[in-house]
Amino acid sequence: MIKIDSQPSTVRALAEFAASNYGEKDFCRFFREDKMIAKSFLEFYEDSLAICRYIRAVGKENIHIAFIGKTSYEYIACLTGMIFSGNVVVPFAPDISVKEACELFNDADIDMLFCEEEFCDKAEVIKSKYGGLEQIISLGDWKWFEKIFDEYSSTSQYAPLSQLTERPDSCSLIIYTSGTTGSRKGVMLSNRNLAANSCYKAYSMDNDDVSFSILPMHHVFCYACDVLKTLYDGGTLCLNGELINLYKNILRFEPTIMRIVPSICKSMLTKIKIAERQNPELSKREAAELVVGKNFRRMIAGSAFLSGALIDEFEKYGIIARQGYGMSECSPRISTSDFSDVCKYSNGKLLGVDEVRVQDGEIQVKGPSVMLGYYKKPEQTAEAFTEDGFLHTGDLGYVDGDHIYLVGRKKNLIILSNGENISPEEIENCFVDDGLVKEIVVFAENDRIIAEIFPDLALAEALEVNDIEAEVSKIVDRVNMSLHSDRQIHSFRLRNVPFLRTSTGKIKRTEFYYKEGAKK
Repeated sequence: MIKIDSQPSTVRALAEFAASNYGEKDFCRFFREDKMIAKSFLEFYEDSLAICRYIRAVGKENIHIAFIGKTSYEYIACLTGMIFSGNVVVPFAPDISVKEACELFNDADIDMLFCEEEFCDKAEVIKSKYGGLEQIISLGDWKWFEKIFDEYSSTSQYAPLSQLTERPDSCSLIIYTSGTTGSRKGVMLSNRNLAANSCYKAYSMDNDDVSFSILPMHHVFCYACDVLKTLYDGGTLCLNGELINLYKNILRFEPTIMRIVPSICKSMLTKIKIAERQNPELSKREAAELVVGKNFRRMIAGSAFLSGALIDEFEKYGIIARQGYGMSECSPRISTSDFSDVCKYSNGKLLGVDEVRVQDGEIQVKGPSVMLGYYKKPEQTAEAFTEDGFLHTGDLGYVDGDHIYLVGRKKNLIILSNGENISPEEIENCFVDDGLVKEIVVFAENDRIIAEIFPDLALAEALEVNDIEAEVSKIVDRVNMSLHSDRQIHSFRLRNVPFLRTSTGKIKRTEFYYKEGAKK
């Protein structure tokens, strides 16, 4: 295979680029039956092609394929092969309910379903309720995939089935938004969107970097950032599998870097501090290595706010934590982590792929990473863009040089009678480093700033806090002292159950505002 050095315009071209340039190097490592398995860049490309041929052999052309499964090597090869096939792929969470599946299958016009065997009973119920589902393919274990990889290889009779004209600008992937502010919408992404968003040089993995993947692959954040970016940069991707195995596997893989969400950052820091207390003879770095291994140096946070205090605390243990920023509609990155100290508290360095501007405080994006639109929702698609073609992100922030800083969400903005515009996220983020305030939502009620707080009851018990309300009141008073008078919390109320959250861990504000009785 001739080495390719170009800017791929499709996922297939990106995988071919990786196979050509990195060949037999380990692309993916994972554990099976307690043994570490490695798959090369070339093997991954060939396995993805085999899936492409299989789909074209057993299904019709130009169909919409639902994909339900858990993260594994076979999952990412299957998802990639589906994109190769020229069809439209719609991945869903493995725990999706029958009711939601029927609604979203109908919205996405699903023709074929690929699912794990344990989902097959649900799949049959879905098929009986949703008439458009013509075919269900039950995925077997890894042996089933090995059979497909072999029977549909490049030397098989099916080899010509992978020869098709690619359409870089046609929809290839539909990702459903998490629904934090209303009904879920299908974000249409093209091959060009996915390739452009992964082939940037604002940040590149080192050739010997080993990345540890722990997030679910049905989210474009994980697939694009862990899989596609690794293909372009030539690093090695290690798959964790079940989240319960995180700390066991991080020591077995000994990665250098991982993408993470802030809640797991906090958990990791707690484990490191416990190891430090239990081993007072060790240095801070040595204590950290008991938890994350000897090679771990960098982490990239997404999905939620990563506080400066957390960034500073990890630095003491020789771990650089930074955050990026994006959304599904941008395939998903708008910025990427910058591991320098220049802007370590920013929301990342702009990719340099898309044009980013700030209009009336809102971040807006235009370029090859930006979605085609929302599936079957022309009015909402039109509303999502400005007259000159920029995507409304709905996020408030500013750009300083080539770094971006977020302030909050435009639709969450609180407007008081005095004309003051207040971002609730700015206030909420003041509490992220206080363990007793586990969850908080700030809103306006009768023209005053109110907070509803779910305390960490287990921590309160461990700290022997008898009067939680009084202790939280002290925390609120302390935060208020750091805030302008217009932004101070007038009163708060405690709740005894967590807030409802999306599959990505974001609080469903709409559910709270309109179903639990709070008034904006």
